[in-house]
Amino acid sequence: MSEQNPAFDDPLRRTSAAEPAAAPRPDDGVRAQDDWGLVEVVLDSRGRVREVAINADLADRTNLADLAEAMLQAARAAQARADALALRR
Repeated sequence: MSEQNPAFDDPLRRTSAAEPAAAPRPDDGVRAQDDWGLVEVVLDSRGRVREVAINADLADRTNLADLAEAMLQAARAAQARADALALRR
């Protein structure tokens, strides 16, 4: 889940499962996805939510309860990753 999915660059285009991301840059923020690749959350350097992206192809086949769970999972993963990065500084 700590890998960025390039398909989120264009939410209308989704062709495959999560692919390895390039090394994160400091200005990219902290990115994380849920286990299904349905939601990606980006936090800024202060841990605030900057972006939430929903994979439209998967969302069409997902019920709202699962979407909500995916959003929570992605947000929690991003927060955990941001916390881990803050401890390294």
